[in-house]
Amino acid sequence: MSHIHLPDGIISPFLWIPAFLITFCIVYYIIKSIKQDEVRHKIPHTGVAAAIMLLGMSVPIFIVPVHLSLAVLTGILIGPKLGFLAVLVVNFILAFIGHGGITLVGINTLIIGSEVVVGFYIFKYVSKHGNYRFGAMIATSMAVIISMTLMVSMVSATAGFEEALPHHHHGEHHHEEVSEERVLKEVIAEQEVSEEKIIEEEVINEKITNEIETEDTDLDHNHMEFHTAVSNIKYFVFTGWTAVTLILFVGILLESIGTTLIVNYFVKVRPGIVSSVQNKNM
Repeated sequence: MSHIHLPDGIISPFLWIPAFLITFCIVYYIIKSIKQDEVRHKIPHTGVAAAIMLLGMSVPIFIVPVHLSLAVLTGILIGPKLGFLAVLVVNFILAFIGHGGITLVGINTLIIGSEVVVGFYIFKYVSKHGNYRFGAMIATSMAVIISMTLMVSMVSATAGFEEALPHHHHGEHHHEEVSEERVLKEVIAEQEVSEEKIIEEEVINEKITNEIETEDTDLDHNHMEFHTAVSNIKYFVFTGWTAVTLILFVGILLESIGTTLIVNYFVKVRPGIVSSVQNKNM
């Protein structure tokens, strides 16, 4: 649910470049610190967990316009270290098939990787007395809420809050139009700046006054666009913020239930995989 589906060109390089650097630093630390015997033993489990996560993040749920990530499940099954590596691989694959831009791989890995780590430690703490189903439910719910908060904060700060709304996850063409429009606005803005340098002082003052009025108008226009975007969201008979709230609630509920059911299945057929969480560390 926390995967950013924006195309390349919207998120600033001042954000996605540091995100890549941080991601690769974490990967380097994981590779250096992980035990080779553990890697050999966990490779099959890692492949299965990555495949499950890739399936959940690429196949839409028809009853809600969001994708499941199953990131917490990945952390429970293979631990936070290998789970983070699996998230990186899955994000690269998703970017190659058009689910978000290549430049967003680092950001998406950090956001969903945080879901893996947070979910793992919450599950480890809550399920220490053997209540795995309750632990999976609580860990998934809290981890998804935290990762979604990070995602919404990131998108809102760069592309606008309306881009983080659920219905935008299936609007790649819309994002391309938004990207082209942003580029055009930047070009126009640069031309205006160069023209201002050759205008007389009194004309500049007048232009500044007009620009302030225009900015106020643009703010009002953006405010109206945001409310229009929210009001256009529909979920069954509900619209607006009610629809957004229900979509997020149902999405988190489905993610939590799905993770809990799969954890419960492993408890029955391979209990050692789940119970070994208490012996795992970062």
